[in-house]
Amino acid sequence: MARHQLLIVDDEPDLRWMLRGLFEDAGYEVREAENGKQALELLQQSADSGQLPDVVLSDMRMPEVSGLELLRSVRRQFSDLPVVLLSAVEDLATAVDAIKEGAFDYQAKPFDQERLKLSVNRAAEQHALRREVQQLRDAQAHTPLDFGPSRVAQDLRRTLEIVAQQDTVSVLITGESGTGKEIAARAIHHLSPLQSGPFVAIDCGALPEHLLESQLFGHERGAFTGADRSRQGLFTMADGGTLFLDELGNLPLPLQAKLLRALQERVIVPVGGNKPVPFRARLLTATNADLQVDIEAGRFRVDLYHRIAEFTVTLPPLRERPDDITHFARAFLAEANIEMGRRVDGFTTAGEQALRRYSWPGNLRELRNALRRMVMMATNSELDEADVGIATAATPTATVAAPSTSTDPDQPLAKRLQNATDALEAEILTQTLAACNGNKAAAARTLRIDYTTLHRKLKRHRISGS
Repeated sequence: MARHQLLIVDDEPDLRWMLRGLFEDAGYEVREAENGKQALELLQQSADSGQLPDVVLSDMRMPEVSGLELLRSVRRQFSDLPVVLLSAVEDLATAVDAIKEGAFDYQAKPFDQERLKLSVNRAAEQHALRREVQQLRDAQAHTPLDFGPSRVAQDLRRTLEIVAQQDTVSVLITGESGTGKEIAARAIHHLSPLQSGPFVAIDCGALPEHLLESQLFGHERGAFTGADRSRQGLFTMADGGTLFLDELGNLPLPLQAKLLRALQERVIVPVGGNKPVPFRARLLTATNADLQVDIEAGRFRVDLYHRIAEFTVTLPPLRERPDDITHFARAFLAEANIEMGRRVDGFTTAGEQALRRYSWPGNLRELRNALRRMVMMATNSELDEADVGIATAATPTATVAAPSTSTDPDQPLAKRLQNATDALEAEILTQTLAACNGNKAAAARTLRIDYTTLHRKLKRHRISGS
């Protein structure tokens, strides 16, 4: 692991010599500046070469540029760089001012060496983590189609790169819950000629029908109770860019007809309005359901299917590409480290093998959540098989407090039938939710009830799921 870098700023040579020895013995690369002005010059040179130190340790009282003034300049120019301040005067007001200005810590002279090393270590660790995450984000920004190193993932990448260029082609993205369908949609948008336009997304199973229609097409003032002003819909908001409709299989049949007409005519009509509004947006859709089954059951229009599925991309589940599991686990580990302020370095061989053995029914979403739990509970610098086992065992499953099916012979028949019916309904809801990996939109579709009704029933039976 690379050594942390420290910049010591003090106008007393003897103190700089003592601090250098203290921190070099602790494994730091140390540079010195004899005043605040020289420190700022060194920091600028370091920034230009991409080698900023991990932490600045500065005296408060120095000629020309004080430690507090140095702190302010560092915060303006290098906002993520932590500064630890020292002062010969144990002045509470000065300490408060320093912390308010953004100092990582403030310690009075004569200082306790162990306490000072602990403070500088914490500051350096946090800065190094921030830098790692920024590098990860920069890498992701330049490789937006990172679906993993496996051959399956690379084939998927090439497919998305090709279809992205054809911005008049409507794409249907299919795959299990958690496989990254919205990530794929965003990647298509990013690589398309429409990338400078907006990317607008909506979950078609998250809203009741009347609100979803208003969200998609907009509404005029007075169109319904509470519509005190006109509202632009997502179709017009996505004009010149991409509109992504997630979980399209949850779209009610009346809205399917309106969507089909909008796509055919390239215009929409707001709720309560009569004037067609043209739009220029590419349509991307996604579902974790088999729309062919829904078509045969009369739940989805075949003409709409052919309109939205000019090209279909299927995202493979994580269990079919084990080579990608450790790749994404490392990325999620780095992300969790910075979010939680932890420093977990990686996985043991046994830990990696345990990751690959698990089937990950929730795919990338489950893997990310599991890594967050592992990092939060980690007691060692590397995650082992036991850590993976605890995290995967903690995957939420549906639970139910089923109503009593009383067999009290004194109860009326109607009451006993009602109890039995409630118990059966609760059992069916629980089993369906578990079979859909906690995806409530998919469960509602399987049960052929609307999303709002499902939520009401889950609440009545006190059923919770992931």
